[in-house]
Amino acid sequence: MAETTAEYWNRYYGARTSPVPNIPSQFAAFVALEVTAGSTIVDIGCGSGRDSLFFASAGFNVLGVDASSAAVSLCQRTAEERGIGRASFLCCNVDDPDLAGKVSAATAGRIVVYARFFLHAIPQEAELAFLRTAAALPDLDLLAIEFRTDRDAQQTKVTDSHYRRFIPPLDLLSRAAKFGFSPVYFTEGFGYAKYRDDDAHVARVLMRRA
Repeated sequence: MAETTAEYWNRYYGARTSPVPNIPSQFAAFVALEVTAGSTIVDIGCGSGRDSLFFASAGFNVLGVDASSAAVSLCQRTAEERGIGRASFLCCNVDDPDLAGKVSAATAGRIVVYARFFLHAIPQEAELAFLRTAAALPDLDLLAIEFRTDRDAQQTKVTDSHYRRFIPPLDLLSRAAKFGFSPVYFTEGFGYAKYRDDDAHVARVLMRRA
């Protein structure tokens, strides 16, 4: 029987022995400067919690969401070890129809939905569920996304076992527009998310409701 996505990520994070980096991704550092003070950042597909913990350390309230129970356990353990109290974590699939309600129940004030290196790791049907959830949040202020583009398909991959979907940026913007989102910032290129020999071609977009 083929391994499910959840099983893959549980195995990946369950076997992790290296510490979670104590510095943010370039995208998280950028987004932190764009977020209104007092906002809650909802990190969808938070993985190891690297960026969630950075945002919490920077003074934001944070809700990290991931479908992998092993990832959520890693996040919670790291937050406790580092004494970070502003971050909480939720194990939930992005296509859970109740995700928007769960996020609203766990947050207060204006919300920033943040997703770095997540959309290209899920099928398009799940991406639509992600956009639907974001659109259903009444207090949403900003949607911040970074993803691998179609120009990255032939580039070197350090973690080549990960599922990847290479997304034409204009296609993503078109789908987001159907949920009422309009870009307020967009860029793409190399050098934004380099990791060892993997210099991903990524797109960054900040969106608000049109």
